[in-house]
Amino acid sequence: MAVRTGCGVIAALSFGLAAGPVLAQDSVPITDSVPTTDSVPTTDSVPNAEAAPEANSAPRSGASIGFWIDNDLFGGGTDRYYTNGFQFYYVSGDRPTYGNIDWLANLVPWIGEHGVRRYGIAFGQNMYTPSDITKPIPDATDRPYAGWLYGRLSVISEETRQVDRIDLDLGMVGPASLAEQTQKAVHRIVPGARWPEGWDYQLKNEPGIILSYEHVWRAERPARIGPFEADISPHVAGSVGNVLTFGGAGVTLRLGGNMAPPVGALILRPTASIPYQDSVAAGEPRPPFSWYVYAGAEGRAIARNIFLDGNSFRDSRSVDKHNFVAAFQLGVALRYGPFGISYAQNFLSPEFEGQKSYTNYGSIRASYRF
Repeated sequence: MAVRTGCGVIAALSFGLAAGPVLAQDSVPITDSVPTTDSVPTTDSVPNAEAAPEANSAPRSGASIGFWIDNDLFGGGTDRYYTNGFQFYYVSGDRPTYGNIDWLANLVPWIGEHGVRRYGIAFGQNMYTPSDITKPIPDATDRPYAGWLYGRLSVISEETRQVDRIDLDLGMVGPASLAEQTQKAVHRIVPGARWPEGWDYQLKNEPGIILSYEHVWRAERPARIGPFEADISPHVAGSVGNVLTFGGAGVTLRLGGNMAPPVGALILRPTASIPYQDSVAAGEPRPPFSWYVYAGAEGRAIARNIFLDGNSFRDSRSVDKHNFVAAFQLGVALRYGPFGISYAQNFLSPEFEGQKSYTNYGSIRASYRF
């Protein structure tokens, strides 16, 4: 029954999101907040200046699809805390309006009105476990078993010097998230993997909603440092919902070659944001290969995290969470033509009282731009 409930919620959301572009074929969406790399030209890069967009408008770019996988196998194979996550996503090409999802963009009245607009849809799952998954009865003071299966609708407004993004997540926490089945299926085929024994103590079924917002400031073009390019992108972000309520601020630094302005903060969050992708103007001549290394940091003030606080309306396992945490990320991104790939190592300070170590996991992201 739990499986049918979770799949039903996600299927309903996915059907609604997929219907959006069909119902509004004249409308046009947004850039992804996904990992990737390419460039947004300025007026100087347009052969005919009279045909160029306004100075504060970002150039046109195409749609993209991609996926990402997070796993602590790349952080020492710990099988604890945030242990696995994945997401598949689609981000549209730019459009003059958001069509029948304008209501989502209108939730933030100050969102840019003169830039490129896009929409995104995604489907994903997050998995959380205690520090020792071999115990049939997990320690009451350790992180609870939990899963989050969700669908996402996103809108993005991209201007030359800023990017605004709104995400709406709907999904299920608990057995309906299928996190137990996912972990056990993987551990059956991975040699030497420890068997998870304590999923009977996971959080109960609960529908979840998260409304998130992010604002990124970015340079119009990277600075030159010898043979390299570099930029710095501060950001603020936050979310409200029964799954996660937080506010945060951070910064990302990049160094590379043939870089494009970013279309979102690279730093990862508990909600596992739609991957992020740089934009590139359609038809703009660009070198076929681009690359950069990057470092990001973010501080977060957390009011609610269901994966630590437990269920909202039912008794469940829970721990005493830390209200302030810090996240760090180091990574490298490559792009050749329409293909992009990146790898990052992520570090998160202890999230609850008695946590034995920081969270450490790796992230692999891949994308294809049409």
